[in-house]
Amino acid sequence: MMKNRLKKIAILLFITGLMAQSYEPNWESLDSRPTPQWYKDAKFGIFIHWGLYSVPAWGPKGSYAEWYLNGINRGDSLRLEYHKENYGVDFPYRGFADLFKADKYNPDEWATLFENAGAKYVVLTSKHHDGFCLWPNPQSKGYNSSESGAKRDLLGDLTEAVRKTDVKMGFYYSLYEWDSPLYPSNVKTYVNDYMLPQFKDVVQRYKPSIIFSDGEWDRGSDQWRSEEALAWLYNESDAPSDVVVNDRWGSDTRFTHGGYYSTEYDPNSGSMNEEFIERGWEECRGIGMSFGYNQNEGPEDYMTSEALIKLLVDIVSRGGNLLLNIGPKSDGTIPKIMSDRLLDIGAWLDVNGEAIYGTTVNRITRTDDGKVQFTLSKDRRTLYAFVDNLSGNKITIPSVVANGDTPVFMLGQEKGLSWENTNGGLKIDLSRISPNESIVYTLKIPVTPYLEKPKIVISENQTFKSKTKVTLASDQEGVDLRYSFNGQPLNTKKGKKYKRPFNVRKNSIMNVQAFKKGYQPSAVVSTPIVLLTKKNGLNRQYYEGAWDSLDGMLKSDVVSEKTVYNFSFDTDKKDNFGYIYSGFIEISTSGKYQFETTSDDGSRLLINNKILIDNDGLHARKTFVETIQLKKGRHPIELQYFERGGQEYLMVEWSGPGIEKMQIPANYFYVEDK
Repeated sequence: MMKNRLKKIAILLFITGLMAQSYEPNWESLDSRPTPQWYKDAKFGIFIHWGLYSVPAWGPKGSYAEWYLNGINRGDSLRLEYHKENYGVDFPYRGFADLFKADKYNPDEWATLFENAGAKYVVLTSKHHDGFCLWPNPQSKGYNSSESGAKRDLLGDLTEAVRKTDVKMGFYYSLYEWDSPLYPSNVKTYVNDYMLPQFKDVVQRYKPSIIFSDGEWDRGSDQWRSEEALAWLYNESDAPSDVVVNDRWGSDTRFTHGGYYSTEYDPNSGSMNEEFIERGWEECRGIGMSFGYNQNEGPEDYMTSEALIKLLVDIVSRGGNLLLNIGPKSDGTIPKIMSDRLLDIGAWLDVNGEAIYGTTVNRITRTDDGKVQFTLSKDRRTLYAFVDNLSGNKITIPSVVANGDTPVFMLGQEKGLSWENTNGGLKIDLSRISPNESIVYTLKIPVTPYLEKPKIVISENQTFKSKTKVTLASDQEGVDLRYSFNGQPLNTKKGKKYKRPFNVRKNSIMNVQAFKKGYQPSAVVSTPIVLLTKKNGLNRQYYEGAWDSLDGMLKSDVVSEKTVYNFSFDTDKKDNFGYIYSGFIEISTSGKYQFETTSDDGSRLLINNKILIDNDGLHARKTFVETIQLKKGRHPIELQYFERGGQEYLMVEWSGPGIEKMQIPANYFYVEDK
């Protein structure tokens, strides 16, 4: 009882803190808002794409059926032929509004299904890119479900039904539209007089717990006025104080600004890093390839229940949520293959949900062979191991050490299992397990908790200074912090104990680790201490233009150039620009070095005047890794990059002798050779 009371108090304090905070309409302030914990704990949500596109419900295999109108507008031959044969060449897309009757729609049945599936939140398309609204919105001027064939407030009815359960309700909202008379001919009027009033209307009516924004890529967040919209949402709207939003608020915001980070049919995105876990991230996808119901997809095009459960485990083990989409038919019925998949997931979660909901990321997310994945209880005292296959009477899980006298349990089984720690890992006796046909088995293992990573604060300007001040801290009480430099041993005997802030007077790599009796040490945190001289830096040339490749940029004229100290952008640059960074990189120890580049769009890394990594072309974020042998001394380095529309991103990291993977510290760059 006391634990439950303390938990409720903690939640209340968190919500009160959110309510007390006022956010300014700028990304720096908005991004300081933490993602509410309920979302990070939820792990599994249901996405619903339902609208006029559900009437034709057709697209070529492997495509999005909800993009039917876009295909018609752009002259897609397959969609045009289908439309001609089934509705006639002159039948307008808006004519589907009278055919979208939702006459078998039962929101209470939907809500019960979602709850039985184990989902903790629901996201329904309030308005997709076609502009049709599922609620009686005045800005839509009748182009909505209440004033056409369905004659119902479809969003409102589902909101009411879902809120009778313990599942949270939210909606999807598209910023842009394919068929608006104002867009893109008059973007300012569209945003000011139509989009923003419409967005505020749907928020105030339904007070969502979560908002999935989309259609952001066509304009920058400044043109969408997204910073103002989110400041209003957090400070003034009637939405709950712990409302959650995603990161799709402009061509400049994905994986950068807003709320949680959203991937789509890309659960292993090369863009992922620790910030994804800290902020929270979510993979959204359909059970098939399409989000909207596509009658052209057969059973072979749908993921199996086994594959979906394994996908959920994989995403949660890496700190993410799964937003799994269903596409109802236009009459409001959910295809049986979709409801069956949801119920199979729910049945598995009934047994194994303890290892999914409210868990956190283990330091090791999976074994080296990928056969076992892990989650961890919040107090870090219980490790959950997910195993696809159990054969024989024993299993050994490498890199795991159990603790104490508590048995290991398999979720869904009553009998405890004996175990022993061995040099090869944790060996568990499975002989007492009853026959079980689970898709994924979950072992509940008692472990010694590990400490949080310590924090390092470099508190003084390091440019052209002879020293810098370092402060270390931990969120946990009674922790012993120890540090060392440049790969020196770091433990309770050899690492230097931190007592108070101190000055560092030379460039180095600092390693810090936390220790406390009864806990495993924290992971080692490495950070460069950088003291720059006037000889440090890179020459950066700036280009303007819309290119398909770096070769096009290289044929353009240089607009300007300056000295910089890393591979940075000017903050006002959004689209159609490029840079060439050139100089020298100093290698202090001969050996093998690994370079990793991630870019959107194209990039190319040259060392010793030879291409090491070629990541050229128009593309979303792509990561490439290459290794090179380098001798001690300075080597010519050049990085070419261009951006054409959409997101802009560039990251270069390295590792080598005595250097853990990190961005290249500025003190390794020089404008000139010796």
